[in-house]
Amino acid sequence: MRQVIAYPGTRGSFSEAAAQEAFPAGECVGYATFPEAAGAVIDGAADYALLPVENSFAGAVLPTYSILEKLPLHIVGETMKAVRHQLLGVPGASMEGIRQISSHPQAIAQCDEFLATLKNVQLIPSANTAISACEVARKGDPALAAIASEEAARAFGLRILKRNIQTSDLNTTRFFILSREETPLAEPEKATVIFTVKNEVGALVRVLESFARSGLNMSRIESRPLPDTTFAYFFSADFEGMMDQAHLQQAMAAAKPFTREIRLLGVYPKAQKPI
Repeated sequence: MRQVIAYPGTRGSFSEAAAQEAFPAGECVGYATFPEAAGAVIDGAADYALLPVENSFAGAVLPTYSILEKLPLHIVGETMKAVRHQLLGVPGASMEGIRQISSHPQAIAQCDEFLATLKNVQLIPSANTAISACEVARKGDPALAAIASEEAARAFGLRILKRNIQTSDLNTTRFFILSREETPLAEPEKATVIFTVKNEVGALVRVLESFARSGLNMSRIESRPLPDTTFAYFFSADFEGMMDQAHLQQAMAAAKPFTREIRLLGVYPKAQKPI
């Protein structure tokens, strides 16, 4: 049977393209929201969920971190997708006539320099780039536009009003591949750990020292608010190198006295940079 890969969005989205590239023989199924895509794996409707976690220009994708903190899913892989944003309108639309542009907040942030040049244009955040494109096509109003992919333009019969409007030519999004099982998709070269620290002086420093003394090469650390606690935070840390489960557990055990909670989200192969 073909593997089923859940992703947030619809046809023509960057998440769909990333899922198809990561699983060329799989069946890629779009869901309206990040939690619904992750929930499809929890419920057994999908084998994997592919969720964006970080953009090279706009930073962390916050909904994915909330899901990682809450749900019993494991990171088993990652992939990267070069992102090229297009400004899309209906046939007959023109740049001069655009009064409203919709897209995902990340896409809007990634196109900030171009959008700053526009006058009297309202920016509307949406759940997904391709969903914005679909809505523009459905309404048929030449005053409306969407920031989305070239694939979305083809999928919904839209015209590209302005090509490659992203601020950075290196604009790339990293995606986590999530599973109910802990088995990595290939030889693991990375690991992700989440933890909260005790409310005492130097707790975070001691956690980081514990990782360093264990020989773990930390490549990234991110702090995010805990959704159920006011002004409290959890940390997500990525490590690179040869990942041995026993070694990781020893490092986490060394850090544990300075944490309230610490959890390994997964060990997984490192993504290749997109061409």
